[in-house]
Amino acid sequence: MKKLILLEYFTSQSSILKNRDKGIFREALNLANSIIRNFIKSRDIEKIYVIRNKNLKTIESDKVKTYFTNPEISYTDILNRFKKKSEVIIIAPETNNLSSKIYSHVSRNHVVLGPSISSLNTFSSKTKMLMKLRRLNLPIVENYNLDLNYKGKIICKPDTSAGSENTFVTNKNNYEKKKGYLVQKFYNGKKGSFLMLCKNGKSKVICCNEQLLNLKKEKIQQVGCIMGGLEKHRNEIEIIANRISKNFKGLFGIVGVDIVIENKKWLIIEINPRFTSAYSGLNKSYSSLTIKDITDFYVHKKLNDTQPIFLKKYEYYF
Repeated sequence: MKKLILLEYFTSQSSILKNRDKGIFREALNLANSIIRNFIKSRDIEKIYVIRNKNLKTIESDKVKTYFTNPEISYTDILNRFKKKSEVIIIAPETNNLSSKIYSHVSRNHVVLGPSISSLNTFSSKTKMLMKLRRLNLPIVENYNLDLNYKGKIICKPDTSAGSENTFVTNKNNYEKKKGYLVQKFYNGKKGSFLMLCKNGKSKVICCNEQLLNLKKEKIQQVGCIMGGLEKHRNEIEIIANRISKNFKGLFGIVGVDIVIENKKWLIIEINPRFTSAYSGLNKSYSSLTIKDITDFYVHKKLNDTQPIFLKKYEYYF
């Protein structure tokens, strides 16, 4: 019987200001709770240890034990209570290389069920990631230097960030260079994402979704996704997934990939080697067996041969 520790960065902080980043905080809590609810259904899981701030509600179950953080007790203090080599699932943003730092720290004493540190470092920086993907001849969005004679719309985003954090769309002529930002062509085509499971260079696509975006003035934000909205493109998406996993054998577990279509070709926007918010909407569009496949992977560390079962499209808002 498996025992797992769940460490979600935002909800495990010693002090939290829910009013500061309501959207991010809500997503983080929903994602952590979705993982807990799905994982406790497994017969092979004996206990899930959840690290969470004392002011937050937790899920009541015989299989769940919550350790609370407060201004005097950090998540690091709590992790130190567990015996060494305990298995930990970490969900942390790429912002300022937080995910890499947390993985490196936790992996000193425990087994992190996630990508290798080298893979994590590559995908924590959008610039590093795109340079690597380009060298591997994988289909990617175009980056621009400010001196290029491009007159269309551009999208500007921090090099190390999570989701659509601090991302904006503008005309190149209006752009003032910001340190730590990268500039990309803004594509008008349909945007999407998919979740896949990875291990040892192999992959299994779980879901294929269309992104729901909100563009107000210059600020662009993903507000949700149509779960299963890109299922008709599954074959093309699986080809991309296989190419990613074969070239990055350090990927392990759930990986989220953002894509956009241009001239009937899907291009990679970014790769997130962790659980993403789309996981919380899986139960609305895919069978319980599909969700169980993910749980089983984290228990047995094997990719099984079953195929995801798509039920219906569903608009899921974060």
